[in-house]
Amino acid sequence: MKVLYALLAISWIFQHLTIAQSTTVQPRILIIPYTASGQNALDEYENNFSYRTAITEIANSLNNRGFKPDDLQEIISKIKENEAISTLKGVSFDPVERIIQYSSSDIVLKVEVYIHTDYAGANSVQINMRAIDKVTSKAMYAMNFDATPHFKTDDYGYLARRALTEKNQITTFTEGLNSAFIDVRENGRSVSCILETNENSKFNLSTEMNSDNDLLSDILIAWVKKTAFKNNFRIRNNSDHQLYFDEIRIPWKDTSDQNYFPDDYAKEFRKFIDQECSAFLKEKVRIEKPIVNNGTIRIILP
Repeated sequence: MKVLYALLAISWIFQHLTIAQSTTVQPRILIIPYTASGQNALDEYENNFSYRTAITEIANSLNNRGFKPDDLQEIISKIKENEAISTLKGVSFDPVERIIQYSSSDIVLKVEVYIHTDYAGANSVQINMRAIDKVTSKAMYAMNFDATPHFKTDDYGYLARRALTEKNQITTFTEGLNSAFIDVRENGRSVSCILETNENSKFNLSTEMNSDNDLLSDILIAWVKKTAFKNNFRIRNNSDHQLYFDEIRIPWKDTSDQNYFPDDYAKEFRKFIDQECSAFLKEKVRIEKPIVNNGTIRIILP
């Protein structure tokens, strides 16, 4: 009997371990209406009920599959309230960038919705979706859904559901997006970093920094090799005046389980360069604050 209880206890432990291990942290998503043609999709979203209904259906479909889409309408309302405006049309700022700033999402999902009407007045919906890492603006996953057949209906929510569920395409998309998100969490975000000189720089990348004849570029590459997530990095250019890493992997989270951003890596890199160059000159050097934009770090050498 004791053996039986022991076996049951072990079985219970393994079952719960399996459940814990299979639990996936889903990313937060921000859905942005988008058109490749240059047409202002946010105008369509604000003014076209059928278009807004289709976007809402996409958000509901993702929510039903465990994702957490931000409420786009609520974000737009906050922007309007803070900017004291009634519409996003014709504003002086970039409304998409402002929406992204207001969002707490991990992933920006650019969604194209095309409504086709044939000669007989029947309607069809086609959906394209492209997922982008909000922090680095790097593409993660994209999919073009098959257009629905034409139906004599103005229920665009129904047509959007047909477009998503036909051949179970929405499951294919969410599985691909999940896989891309897991890859980023396990292998890090991809950023690029450009280190270069200008007319005021006292160093170039071929400056010998120590008695071992290590060049400044050698020392910087060694630091990146040490700090890149899983030592994953790639060099595009290494000359006297520019060292260009077209990819450096940085962690999704830091050692305290807090979000880790390109700005954090840029800050650490700047401090290291400051330390090395100040020690070489035996005086404090000044390094301009790194410029970080869309996952690219740019540092001017002192």
